[in-house]
Amino acid sequence: MIPALAPLFQGGFSSYGSLLRLAEPNDSAIPLTDLFDARRLRQSLYQFRPDLKGEDERALLSIWSKYYFLRLLPPVLAANLILQRALPLAVDALAIELDEQGLPGAFVLPNEGQLLVPSEHPLSRFEGIMRDNLQPVITAWQQALGLSPRVLWSNASRYIHWFTGELKGAGLPEMLWSPGLALFAQPAFENGERNPFFGAYQDRMNANTGTLLTVRRTCCIRFRLPDTALCEDCPRLCRKGMT
Repeated sequence: MIPALAPLFQGGFSSYGSLLRLAEPNDSAIPLTDLFDARRLRQSLYQFRPDLKGEDERALLSIWSKYYFLRLLPPVLAANLILQRALPLAVDALAIELDEQGLPGAFVLPNEGQLLVPSEHPLSRFEGIMRDNLQPVITAWQQALGLSPRVLWSNASRYIHWFTGELKGAGLPEMLWSPGLALFAQPAFENGERNPFFGAYQDRMNANTGTLLTVRRTCCIRFRLPDTALCEDCPRLCRKGMT
């Protein structure tokens, strides 16, 4: 665990402490940019699901990417929202430790980061996460295997949406979790750049049951793989005949 982050990862959040660490002697982690290479990326995908070799690799990458976002974004957001700390996430300085399934197991940071610089714009605190990591990662994976950036941004949005709700459900003061909601409510950053998370979730009617569902705007396309059900927040659930 990174010492500066130790106050975060206690109780119900203790499992996140092992997901971020500093480099160690004889470290087994690989540069994150290694996974921008299509051949190396495929190795991890088929180590994760060897049974799906020959199936739609874009759908497989979509599922694999969810583990990347699930294991990176919650501890990074916790540091940002609770400790007011920006972590160094630039892709050329970040390393990644893959587990025995070929999935992201831990992220190796070059240092402990620094305190956020106060800003009036609600998205400024997230610029490092977006500019230094998510944007280049998503662009690289789109170029490697042809998966639509909209799918990857949607996958990332899922874990921001979920984790913000977890912080709220843990009983933390609203001032510690509500800034995360700006990622879905603000259309643009201070410099005018479009926010890809804006409107990522929508309330839509389920055509089968007539009930109102909160669903993602973009499907993760996992349905293209055999014997794979839709996600519980999939927009396809709102279509007549979809289950």
